[in-house]
Amino acid sequence: MGEVPGALLEDFAGVELLVDAAGSTIHVVLGDEAELHGLLDALSRSGFLLVDVRREPQVDAGPGYDD
Repeated sequence: MGEVPGALLEDFAGVELLVDAAGSTIHVVLGDEAELHGLLDALSRSGFLLVDVRREPQVDAGPGYDD
């Protein structure tokens, strides 16, 4: 456990990093599995232990939204 340094997450747009006594929580919307694996690899290479991964329900962006 510990605090994930912000510099580690600079390659991932829109990352929200929350730190509390239990450790670090990263919230980010990733475009595809390659981005997910990139984030997981970056954390692993830096020695962080992944405790939990959650997938949030997909949010409908509404009319006119382009992927």
